[in-house]
Parts: sequence; structure tokens; C-alpha cells
Amino acid sequence: MHDFYSINRNALIIRPTRAMIDWANAVFPEDPIDYDEMEQHDEQDIFLLPDFDSIEETEEWVQENCEDFLAHVLEDWCMDKTAWPSPLDWALFQRFFEYSIESSVVDTMDEDYDEDAEEDFEEFDEEEGFGDFDFEDN
Repeated sequence: MHDFYSINRNALIIRPTRAMIDWANAVFPEDPIDYDEMEQHDEQDIFLLPDFDSIEETEEWVQENCEDFLAHVLEDWCMDKTAWPSPLDWALFQRFFEYSIESSVVDTMDEDYDEDAEEDFEEFDEEEGFGDFDFEDN
């Protein structure tokens, strides 16, 4: 049996709305996305947030930092910042995302999990991986 443990963090879960997909389709009309056919599971982003005393304090913090969340997600969709909507504000956040704030975050892995992953990465031999790969040409 796994020993789950709660971490002292909140989580913000965001999912694109039809308005965001309409924007993406306007930017990339050659490869349109059908909002109604989007997968539910892989189209959400989850951000770990500081632990606050109330959901209201957490939402206030999210509102104060909404530009950062918008920029992070928009950059995943389109690297050309000139194509981004403006301004990156709370109104746009609310228009582009369905969101929820969760006050209980439970880790299903033991505390050593992240440390083990870091050790595996440190052992990665560059010559076995992308050492000769030229990112500029690809």
C-alpha cells in the first residue's frame, strides 16, 4: 500500500475555453482545433501555488499573477508574442480559462521520488543523448 502524504500547497487547475481555442485557430488557421473534440485529460495545466489561509487569498494571489499564467500558457501555444491578445489581465484570464483552486494537494510518491529523478538526470551521459544534435537546424 502506498503512503500518500499531503503537501502544504494549493493547486490551480486551468483548462482552455472555447474563446482561447478560437484565438489559437485565428493564429493558426491551417491547423484548426475542434474544441468539442478536445481530450479532457491532457488539455489542463496544473500549477502548484503557495499555501494560503483561504481560497479567497489564493484567488487574490492568482489574480495578481494572472499575467504570468497567461504568458506561460500562451507561449506553449504560440511563441510569437506579437500574436498574443492584449492586455494580459484578469479579464482575459477569465475569458481564456475555466479554472479551479484546490486547497488539498496529495503526493502519491514518497519524499525521495524527486531526489531519485534528479540523480537519474545527473547520470545522463551527453554523448548518449543530444550531444551532437543541432537545435538550430531542426
